[in-house]
This record gives sequence, structure tokens and C-alpha cells, in this order.
Amino acid sequence: MRHALYVASILAFASAATAANASNLVQNPEFDAGLNGWTLGTGGGALGLVENSGIPSAPSIRVTGDAGTPDAAALSSCIQIDDSVHVDFFAYALSGIGSSVAGFQAYSDTACTTPISAIATAPDDALPYWHEIGFTDQALPAGTRSAQVLLTSEASASDLFADVLYDHIAFGPTGTIPGDRIAIAQEGLTGTWYNPETSGQGFEFVISPDANGGNGSLFGAWFTYDIDAGGPDSQRWFSLQATFGPNDASANVTIYQNIGGSFDSPPSTTAVAVGTGTLTFFSCESGLFTYAFDGGLEGSIPIRNLLPNVECGSDAPPPLSDFGLTGAWYDPTTSGQGIVAEVNPVDAQVFVGWYTYSLGNEGGDVSQQRWFSAQGGYTVNTDQMDLTVYASTGGTFDSSATVTTQPVGTATLTFLTCFDATLDYAFTDGELAGLSGSIELTRLGPALESCPLAR
Repeated sequence: MRHALYVASILAFASAATAANASNLVQNPEFDAGLNGWTLGTGGGALGLVENSGIPSAPSIRVTGDAGTPDAAALSSCIQIDDSVHVDFFAYALSGIGSSVAGFQAYSDTACTTPISAIATAPDDALPYWHEIGFTDQALPAGTRSAQVLLTSEASASDLFADVLYDHIAFGPTGTIPGDRIAIAQEGLTGTWYNPETSGQGFEFVISPDANGGNGSLFGAWFTYDIDAGGPDSQRWFSLQATFGPNDASANVTIYQNIGGSFDSPPSTTAVAVGTGTLTFFSCESGLFTYAFDGGLEGSIPIRNLLPNVECGSDAPPPLSDFGLTGAWYDPTTSGQGIVAEVNPVDAQVFVGWYTYSLGNEGGDVSQQRWFSAQGGYTVNTDQMDLTVYASTGGTFDSSATVTTQPVGTATLTFLTCFDATLDYAFTDGELAGLSGSIELTRLGPALESCPLAR
């Protein structure tokens, strides 16, 4: 991987936002045209454009009250629709102060001047992260001839005013607007994903579309940090697992944590469930991971793919290519640690996330978890990749704290078959300086369909 572009473990990789589905009746639903088509409601407050946050990408709209009018509302342009149809409504909201309440106002004329009634979601309890709200198959009030989407910020009794962000708005006849997300059951979504706002941490997913009787499966590794910044002992990693149907647009994920292992040596460790999540992809380049840990910590992470799309979105079977070597790999004798590798032939780059433990850990706790990233360019259609190994420290969980990433060694990843590989490593700096070895790896789960079996 080109060091200048990809260093810091998981760094910015820009790609364009996906256009809204053509059946969406809302003009400027992603706010790419600024606030065009949106006006402030008569109750007061203010509307603003937020350039650094949004779903699946910035910008978004800010709906803010003030001391005189604590609640505020944004209104879309007038939408021609009548009571002969039912409607679906979806939006994403992030509550800074107060709660989001969104939906539509129906009118008895075609010019949105004579209101009938409004239909809206329940207040969302001021969730301070991006989350979906909305409803489906909603009947329009009798006599409806037009409507406007309403995006409202609602203050609680203790708030001087409310302040809510909205993005990715969709409104239209029932069944016409599910195109704001894509089916998760495609191996082309396999790879490295991250949030540009919290560079230096991220995910690697391996998606098998037909792993279990027509249902798909996901294995993922989440590389992050403790909620407090620190040195190597503040690194944290989790594994993710899910199953989903062939047409599902989201996967319900179980989050697992392992402790008690030792770097490249027994014992094996056992994954313990510590939370749940939901993974949704809006396009081949963007998605959202929402998490809720058993201890009460919850939030959501907008994600982008780090390396170029190889297979996603194609109706044809994926061609045989080096991308098929991508996947999760581990040594069965030290189960509970391993690597997830993305081999990307589009730009001839390899990215590896290596989840493991400190050396000589006996019993241990989460502070003994360690992870490395490894990256490098390679020659397409060859089986051996030379990588630089990096250690990242100083980050904090799901935040934009500055991460320090330094090279600490080298590695060579060699694929013997679609199911067998070796990782030879030599550390020159950091906690493991002077340590070298070789790990015999086995693929975890089925091979990707595009894996070239005869190599």
C-alpha cells in the first residue's frame, strides 16, 4: 500500500456519495445543493449546512431553535402526492440537544398552502449519533393533494433550545424508495472500512453470500482503542459475526471480545459476546455500523471503503482474481488471534489487520490485547506479498483523537492455496523488537468465489 496515502493504519480514502434513488420525491435529500429546496418553518429558529458530518457522507442540515423558540423545523419543497397511495419515510438524525421528530405535513391543495395534519415519528430520546428514523406503509390523510417533509428539533423541558442534524431523507409511495441501501450478500463488500473522521481505527469484513443454506455470513475484525488514550495497552479489538438472508439490506451483528492470549503462542482463547450491532451499506463505497455494548455504551460509525471497489455491484459472477485471496486467516493452534487481509488487484495493494496479544501474557485482561496493521504493494498474479508492519497508539474509542502510527517491522504473506498461507514476520522496534517467526495460516470460513483455486 502506498505509504504516503494509507499510513496511520486506516487513513482517508475519498469517494463520491451515491445519488439518491430516482423514486425519492424529496428534492435535494442529501443537501449536496446546500439548503436549496428547504425552508425554515414559521415557528422560528435557524437552518444551517454542516460540512463535516453526514450519512452516508457530509454535508447535512442543522435544525436549531433559540431561546425564544426552542423548537424549530425544516420544510422540504412542495411534493405532489394524493391520498390514493400509502407512503414510506426514512431519514437519519443526530441529536446534539433535544430530540428529532420528523415526518410530513399533508395539505388539501396542490400548492402546500392549506394544511390538513402532520404525521411524524416519536421523539428519539436525544440520541447523539447517526441513526435511522421513519415509518412505512403510512396512509395519507383523506383529501391530501400535496405534502412537505418536516425535519423538526424538539427541546426537552430542561433545554433552552434544540439542535438536531438530518441527512439522507427519503419520502415516496410505499415500496418505491428502498434503493437507499444495497443487499449485503455480496462478497465485493469484503474489505477494509473506516470513518474518515476517526482515521487510525476501523474494520475489516469478510462476507460470504451463500455460506449456510442460501443465507450469507459475515466475519469482521474491529480495530480500535480504549475510551481513554494511552500506549499499546490501550489498543482494543473485537470480532464481529452475523448471518443474513440473500436480499437483506442490513445484518444484525454480534460483537465478541477475546482476552487471555499470548502473541503467536498458545493458549487458544474463547470469544465472549459483549454487545450487538447493525451493519448497513448504502452503496459499494459507504455504510453505517451501529453498536450497543452490554455495559451501555452505544453509537454509530459512518464507514467508507479504504481500497477501490473490485467486485461489488456486478450481477455477473466475480472473475478469478487475487481479490479472492482476501479473507480471515488464523493458526488453529492459537485460535483467538489471526489476520484479516485484503488483496486488492485494482491498485495492487495489500492491507492486513493483525489482531493478537502482548508477549507472554498469563491470564491477562483487555489491556493485553494488541493489534498491528501491515501494508504494501505487490505484483498482481503473484502469491507473495512483502509488507511493512505498523503499530498505532494514542487513539480513543470512536473519536478523532490523534493517532501515532510507526513502522515496527516487516512481514511476508505467502498464499499456498485458497485455504493455506504463511506469515513470516520480523519486528525491529516497539514492544516486540528483535522477535521473528513464521505463522502457518488456515482460512477461516469458505473461500471467496473469486479465489483462483489452481495457483
